[in-house]
Amino acid sequence: MTFNTTSTMSTVASTEKAPTRLIVELPMRVFHSLMALSFTGAYITAESERFKLLHVSLGYVLFGLVVFRLLWGFWGPRQSSLTSTWRKLTLPQSFRQLLSVTLAGAALLTLGVAILLSASGYLIYNELAGEWMGEMHEFFGNSLLMLVFVHLAVIAFLSFTKQSQSLRPMWSGRKAGNGPDLAKSNHYVVATLLSLGVVVFLWFQFTSN
Repeated sequence: MTFNTTSTMSTVASTEKAPTRLIVELPMRVFHSLMALSFTGAYITAESERFKLLHVSLGYVLFGLVVFRLLWGFWGPRQSSLTSTWRKLTLPQSFRQLLSVTLAGAALLTLGVAILLSASGYLIYNELAGEWMGEMHEFFGNSLLMLVFVHLAVIAFLSFTKQSQSLRPMWSGRKAGNGPDLAKSNHYVVATLLSLGVVVFLWFQFTSN
């Protein structure tokens, strides 16, 4: 029995050297991860009086992350600008474009609904509104959950049909293929400050209450 070791080694080498491009910088990946975790945690603890402080704190974190995204969208790199996302909201000419429009629309709506969700939660926690605000808060929470499901469903469909590498860039920031990097830098300092800001805020919340 003989083994074609040369062919095997060349295959491994070609796999290891497969070209990739950096298309999503680290702050955006950290933002997506923290937003998903904060919303999930806040949604799970919404009905628990025992974890009320955690619920409120995660709501503040969610709002802070949205503020960061808005600022990063205006002053961050071009590939993460809100303008580029807005430009995708055009009349779709194909099913592929329809999915792209859906992703962009869900992303922008998520930011808006998250602001309304956080604002209504603040009014409730500080007793600045009546019981009707509680119903609005629940509505915004469920709306945000639906937007997240839509976003994930489109990404899963694109990945399953191999029309896009939608999942990989959110983890590694890189996409297979030739060409220049869309993200010229990973902005490690910004990503570190964002992460530390969330950790310090949560630590302050639980040690001062």
